[in-house]
Amino acid sequence: MKKPRIALLLTLSALVLSGCNLFPSNGGGKKHPSTGSSDTSTSSTSGSKTSSGSSSTSDTSSTSGSSSSSSSSSSSSSSSSSSSSSSKTTSTSSSSSSSSSSEPGPTDVYPTAISIDSSRTIDIGETTTLTVTFTPSNTTVRDVEWSTSSGAIATVVDGIVTGVAAGTATITATAYNQYHTALHSTCAVTVNDSGEITKTKLSYTYDDYIENNAYQLSNCPLSGNPKLLVIPVWFTDSSSFITTSKKENVRSDIEKAYIGSTSDTGWNSVKTFYKAESKDKMVLNATVSEWYECGKSTSTYYTDGNATQSLVTTATNWYFSNHSDSKSNYDTNKDGYYDGIMLIYGAPDNRTWGKESYSNLWAYCYWIQQNSGTSTNPNPNVYFWASYDFMYSSSKASERAGTSYGGGDTSHCSIDAHTYIHEMGHVLGLEDYYDYGPSGLCPSGGFSMQDYNVGGHDPYSVMAFGWADPYIPNKSMSITIGNFQDTHDLILLANHTVNSPFDEYLLLELYTPTGLNKFDSDYSYRGNYPQGPSTPGIRLWHIDARLTYPIGDDSWSTNLKTNPSYGNVYHAMSNTYDDSEYGSALGSDYYDYNILQLIRNNSSEDYRPSDELSASALFTKNKGSFSMSSFSSQFKRSGKMNDNSTLGWSFTITSLSSTSATINLVKA
Repeated sequence: MKKPRIALLLTLSALVLSGCNLFPSNGGGKKHPSTGSSDTSTSSTSGSKTSSGSSSTSDTSSTSGSSSSSSSSSSSSSSSSSSSSSSKTTSTSSSSSSSSSSEPGPTDVYPTAISIDSSRTIDIGETTTLTVTFTPSNTTVRDVEWSTSSGAIATVVDGIVTGVAAGTATITATAYNQYHTALHSTCAVTVNDSGEITKTKLSYTYDDYIENNAYQLSNCPLSGNPKLLVIPVWFTDSSSFITTSKKENVRSDIEKAYIGSTSDTGWNSVKTFYKAESKDKMVLNATVSEWYECGKSTSTYYTDGNATQSLVTTATNWYFSNHSDSKSNYDTNKDGYYDGIMLIYGAPDNRTWGKESYSNLWAYCYWIQQNSGTSTNPNPNVYFWASYDFMYSSSKASERAGTSYGGGDTSHCSIDAHTYIHEMGHVLGLEDYYDYGPSGLCPSGGFSMQDYNVGGHDPYSVMAFGWADPYIPNKSMSITIGNFQDTHDLILLANHTVNSPFDEYLLLELYTPTGLNKFDSDYSYRGNYPQGPSTPGIRLWHIDARLTYPIGDDSWSTNLKTNPSYGNVYHAMSNTYDDSEYGSALGSDYYDYNILQLIRNNSSEDYRPSDELSASALFTKNKGSFSMSSFSSQFKRSGKMNDNSTLGWSFTITSLSSTSATINLVKA
């Protein structure tokens, strides 16, 4: 491709040396990108305003002020980071630019004056085209240079002005007369922030997802005052792990871990955590019973999950047979299921005990999946099973339980409720966001409660619980959000109308090491869990929570839904890679699609990330621009959404602090 261009340059040089005139005597005219035709008529001062945020170019010699969507071949430049930027509309006439020393040809007609509109008003992300009127009207030398007084407010390329941020910028058009004296005309462009936008309440929550699930599930209600039944379980050999004289210490600590105050635990209980996370939309109640002596040894439950499931029913029946409490108090949404049965067993978890083959001695949430009862005689369904030792470090366990089995971290608190809070997320309906598969990847960055048990919940989960309402812009604008911990502000970007959290989109939140993030940002949980960044920044998330449904034995539809009321639904995507049990229900072709993926502020990162959240992963004012093309490698379909569509949004952070961030959003 280079040889023809060199030959052309040599030919041009030869012609210039021989004195030949390559250009038509009338000065020609710049070709319209859309038609290829030339136009030598005088420009009018008319212009049009478009809602597109594209940087399309148009011919300033055109009689129309509308912008074209195709790109001009003229050499131009603009800068939004400097206080002034400029571009040049290249003429096809034989006239030279202002830096040329050649004399005008005998047929050249230079301008004696130029003019553009004195003012224009546009919104952020919109464009308007300025056209130049030349005097005299038969001017043939129509070179124009364009500049802006502030590229941070408005840019200009070949007369096309794009609003960047609210404010006023002066756009200057410059041409030159036959004596190479500059002729100027200016336009004051006011860019308005059209960001009068309110939050949108989505139509569905995890209550709807669980109610319409393909499996026979139940969940703790997401609003009001649901009530849990917490039963400590004493095995015949539990005294080997909890000194008999310390039984009440441990039972009391279980009660504090669930419904205690922040002063009781030195951090949070399950109740105080979710009260803060829900902004008081859900305030848990719970009854913590005395120890239930089940009459069986720990060995009965080493590996047998079915034995645990049977224990849920027998322990629940034991409680109501021996207490005058009403069953209906524990079914607050009247769906015929208890809001949640929590069994805390009096033995160490398998890892703390050093018995990893005892696979059932772990912390997990599961469902009995039996038919519902009635509101006055509900059945157990969703339950939680975990060791008492998750509340303690080794030294605290020695003090409170009489032995050193400690599966938690009380280095900086008196009772550790991290594991119980994480499992409560499952009881409310959430999946795990860490990778169960052999690859050990880290799609959501580790630092969120449903990932590695640390920090607050991610904004998707909070929104899908119905506890946060997003801003959903449908045109370019600037939006100021508060930090997520204080305000639950978040921005949802999609290329279609979204009314369900169970859809595909991007979410932006202002992360801060405050609120429910503070404790695990100040300290590294257990010394090796992800620690939250100490500085604020925008966390950007790619969400794909779309739903599938069964179409046969072990087959699921790829015709994905966003409305859980469709019925028999299940999450199509998973945060587990390369694993047939925990990966996507749709099979290996979908293993690389996640429910929740943290988009790192690293253009070289890919869509199978292994790194945990760090300050460098956050978008900040100094490193705060995003477009799908720039971060294409973090999307399975190379800069497209999982549904193979184009997002059509980009953003730049214009200000950011620990309390708020202003984000300029541009819709293509």
